[in-house]
Amino acid sequence: MNRKTIDTGPLVGEDKLNVAEFYRDATVLITGGTGFIGKVLVEKLLRCFEVKKIFLLIRRKENASAADRLQRMLEGPIFDTIRSTAPDAKERFAKVVAMDAAFEREDIVDDVDKTKLCNEVQIIFHVMASIRFNEVLDQAIATNVTSAQRLYALASSMAELRSIVHVSTFYANCDRNYIEERIYDDVPYGGLDRIQVFFKNLSEEEKERMTRLVLGDMPNSYVFSKKCAEAMIGREFGRLPIGIFRPPIVISSYREPEPGWVDCFHGATGLCVPVVLGKTMWYYGKPEVKPFMSPVDHTVSGMLAAACDIYRRQCTILPVEKPVPVYNFTFDKNRFAFGDMVELVGSGLPNPLDRWLSRIKCRISPWKIFPQMLLWLTTLQARIADEILAWFGKRGSNLKVVAAITTLSNAVEYFRCHMWTMDNSNVKRMLSLLSRDDAQRLDFDGDRIDWRDYHKSYAKGIAMELMRKSHRRQQQRKSSAATRD
Repeated sequence: MNRKTIDTGPLVGEDKLNVAEFYRDATVLITGGTGFIGKVLVEKLLRCFEVKKIFLLIRRKENASAADRLQRMLEGPIFDTIRSTAPDAKERFAKVVAMDAAFEREDIVDDVDKTKLCNEVQIIFHVMASIRFNEVLDQAIATNVTSAQRLYALASSMAELRSIVHVSTFYANCDRNYIEERIYDDVPYGGLDRIQVFFKNLSEEEKERMTRLVLGDMPNSYVFSKKCAEAMIGREFGRLPIGIFRPPIVISSYREPEPGWVDCFHGATGLCVPVVLGKTMWYYGKPEVKPFMSPVDHTVSGMLAAACDIYRRQCTILPVEKPVPVYNFTFDKNRFAFGDMVELVGSGLPNPLDRWLSRIKCRISPWKIFPQMLLWLTTLQARIADEILAWFGKRGSNLKVVAAITTLSNAVEYFRCHMWTMDNSNVKRMLSLLSRDDAQRLDFDGDRIDWRDYHKSYAKGIAMELMRKSHRRQQQRKSSAATRD
């Protein structure tokens, strides 16, 4: 098998990426800008690059318009660095423009906004995705495939378009042991179109049963739908200046905008919440498995460089037929095992006793029986604690927390039991093409991460987000009580 990745751009030494110039006075379009990765992307563009404008396609949510959601986002702590260090912070924030988007419609924006986008946009980052692992397949496809299809159809009419970064996941092809930097167009059952037609007339119960059948060796509908999206891009939009960026498990920030920043508890970060709370929780998995992980600031820096690299490839004369470039944003030399993760996370706890106890309370067990027994006892303990709180007229959330962590643990169990090898030649080549200034501005070499240094801020970041979530819940309860009165 030929495992060599073909680069369609200039050879190293013939050209350099000039990322700062690429974004100077550029108009950028972002989907998923209010999500975990999207927020860091917007913040990085505003703080480090002289962009002209950033359009965010935002869906209306709980009676909040796109403009309301944008304002709420910009008031968040992730943008404190810009507020405190940039004299022109107000002007920078004014560059971000919210647009109401409805991805369930063929035309995702209205005619006025469509004209603006087609005349002004030069760079697109499609970050939006549904990350619910247990979603029925046709719903996952609607969000992760059809939405991208409609966006790229719109992009085909953009006069100034330079580059599109489609954010996928490294695990879109996790049914393979070795993952290359290329599109795998082997969607089963006759391909995406046949699957969509088949699901169209099924009942909800039938859809659930058929989802399990169609997934086959794939662990969930999220990764399967991401695979379908990649195949769709290769078949329908290869003529566009588009590339596929595959991050692995994305975790809290390393250094930017502040060490340890996180605003959600998906994946690996969610499983570390019990360590921070001092709870007891054992997970089934193989302690020796070494997962691919990437801090969110490293991931965003890689995405920003990839957009420039996609444009570089498009500017070459030969070959005329260019394959869609794929970037496996994974680094092999500097991984740690799941079995070491609890000790690393615990090293960031302020109390020495808590650091020692965390190694006993939270573990990765290669035998299912022990996590199952402990879960039963923990659930019983949480139920009793909530009942006692109820006697005193207080609302307990212990059982809810245990249930949420258990659901998450079951959803990602597959990734604690499997390990992959990969090719990341395009990412390595991209790193080598960075100028010295851009390399300082975009630090994304995962092989150079000091994980012990990283985890000094990891637990603190989780604790801070837990406090923010608790404060928001209290404010919502007060607001609801005031409304009733």
